[in-house]
Amino acid sequence: MGTARSQRAVLVAFCVAACALYVYGVASAGCIPRAVESVALPLDFMVGIPAGFYLMVVRPRRLTPLCVIPVIWLGYGLSVLALGSPEAGALPWLLCALVPVEVAIAARECLKVARIYKAAKAKGPDPMAWFAETMRYLVRHDAAASMAAAELSVWHYALLSWRRAPYALPGEKTFSYHNADGYLSMMLGLALAFPVEIVGAHLLVAQWSAVAACVVTALSVYAAAWLAGDARARVMRPVAIGADAVRLECGIQMEARIPLADIQEVAFSEPAGDGLAKADRLNFGTFYQANVWVVAKRPVAVRTMLGEKRMRAIGLSLDDPQGFAKALAAATEEATA
Repeated sequence: MGTARSQRAVLVAFCVAACALYVYGVASAGCIPRAVESVALPLDFMVGIPAGFYLMVVRPRRLTPLCVIPVIWLGYGLSVLALGSPEAGALPWLLCALVPVEVAIAARECLKVARIYKAAKAKGPDPMAWFAETMRYLVRHDAAASMAAAELSVWHYALLSWRRAPYALPGEKTFSYHNADGYLSMMLGLALAFPVEIVGAHLLVAQWSAVAACVVTALSVYAAAWLAGDARARVMRPVAIGADAVRLECGIQMEARIPLADIQEVAFSEPAGDGLAKADRLNFGTFYQANVWVVAKRPVAVRTMLGEKRMRAIGLSLDDPQGFAKALAAATEEATA
């Protein structure tokens, strides 16, 4: 905790110092001799501050060097603003020198990302895991990496998963949940209604603003693709019982793995008592109406779109909750025998 706090303090201090230097450099440009200003200012803005950003922020936090490129271009933009022209002083020379460096950094990082993605793909058939591991390299913050992985997974499931079989490891017994409480029927109804709604909304809004109509249509298409991707993920990522653990899934929204030895009970209504607080329960049932709850003896890691949480009870809506409970009891008994 102390290390994370000190790293945040360094990041904040550097950002404040860099902003102060940017403001001071632009504001004092008129007071500096032109010959000095045209060379020193671009060097400070495009080399000095980005180098400091790399040494003080990127390297200690093990961030991708791609983070430095926006800082270089910010320095270039402010240099043009201060000098009044992109052709002034050392700007053209610096730009010619730094662009190959940026291309080399981008190429190196793209190759590294490709290797990480390929290694993650070789570990298992779950696309969510591929994207999550890749994004954790690019975005060190857990919540941001989880949201980015979920976004990529939505498009993968919406566009690229239609000829694939549901994700299951060898020896696992799977249980579907995409038909529970009419979820899939509701999605099919929305799929039929969306084209009419999108066209109608576009024509209506276009009477006031064509730009606003295009924005509304783009957002509507995005929402439709997102819902289709999540619905497809519910089909592709079933709940599964293995030889030593149960894997709980809910589309792209949640995943958890609970060792069979850590399972306390399986209930068909929301559990209470035994020191189980409301904060220890996570309900991912359809319309929050879970028909089965898996309760662990101790908090377990649950990955959601907003990052990792630790919970004891997870609620789901399964197509066959009774069959799941019987299979889980049998697997638990066999594992503890």
